[in-house]
Amino acid sequence: MRKIKIFICILLCLCLLGCTKKTYKVERGEYDLTYKTGYYASEINEDKDALYVIYSHKGIGDDTKWGGEDDDIIPNRYATDNDLQGRYLDTFWDENGNPLGFNLKTTELDKFNVDIYDIKTGKKLKTIDVKSIFDNDDNIKPDKPYKAIALEYDGKPYIMVWSEKTSKDIENGYEDRLKSVFINIEDETYFEDWAKDVSERRSKGERITAVDKWDIFNEILLKQNSLYSYITVSSSSVWEGFTDVYVYDIDRIPKDNKKLYGLFPKLKENLDKLISEGERAKVTFMLSDSISDKELADMFFENVEDISFDGVIVDGRHSVDGLPHKINNFDDFKKYMEPEEMERSRYNPIPDNR
Repeated sequence: MRKIKIFICILLCLCLLGCTKKTYKVERGEYDLTYKTGYYASEINEDKDALYVIYSHKGIGDDTKWGGEDDDIIPNRYATDNDLQGRYLDTFWDENGNPLGFNLKTTELDKFNVDIYDIKTGKKLKTIDVKSIFDNDDNIKPDKPYKAIALEYDGKPYIMVWSEKTSKDIENGYEDRLKSVFINIEDETYFEDWAKDVSERRSKGERITAVDKWDIFNEILLKQNSLYSYITVSSSSVWEGFTDVYVYDIDRIPKDNKKLYGLFPKLKENLDKLISEGERAKVTFMLSDSISDKELADMFFENVEDISFDGVIVDGRHSVDGLPHKINNFDDFKKYMEPEEMERSRYNPIPDNR
């Protein structure tokens, strides 16, 4: 009798297993989202046509996840400081293991705060809780936001964060287009739109022709003077009227440069404090785009005469006639280098009338 009961139980278990719907465990790729800008200090010059923002490492882990660019700044008003933690998951399969036909992306945010600082005073003005905006609006979801990008739209300061495309967007062929949420820094109202459409609506569509400062400094002069790792001169800024200079080693910024510290009286004090504390830091300078190449060099090297033109050559790739040319001074760059056509800056600074 006991054997019969055991046999019946086994049959019942087999029947239940046969009736149970088979489930699949869908493996999803998971990637950490971590970014911290590390705002430390900032200053605007008296004429309001130049500024800097210092970003301190402060023990932040991966070097690629800290430090600001010109798209973390709204001249002449705000510097933003991102603090983002979360995960990004993706898969090509549905919950039953069937192919979706597209990449299903999901972002889980633990924290996404953007601190807003007054560039002039260095005072923290507010914190925008980007995560709560997504949490409290069922119509928008984050899509692998690596940071909030600062910009100007209709004369107002905004931050832009990537948002998730809907299945309808993908069906309509918008899978490769960048969808974003635009948040007004001052009143925190927001709207969602395609980033490219917003850019085109406010783009000037103008182009200019000029010798690229990136080529002069980073591709030729600094590289041939073994100074490449100290400083990067950007070809242009996203902000009208500015040239960007990024300094990655604050110990090599001139200690007694009258032009640099005359322009920014508080800079030396800020740098000395960081250096004395053994802190690593990055400085983003936004200088007037009318600055000459020699003036720029005068500001960032202890003695501009130390820059050697021995062996400095403009190669055929950069020259006006496709031939190499020996460079003896800064004027020779303009003489021998081929001007390039480039788009004008996309954004206008927000006026500071204080």
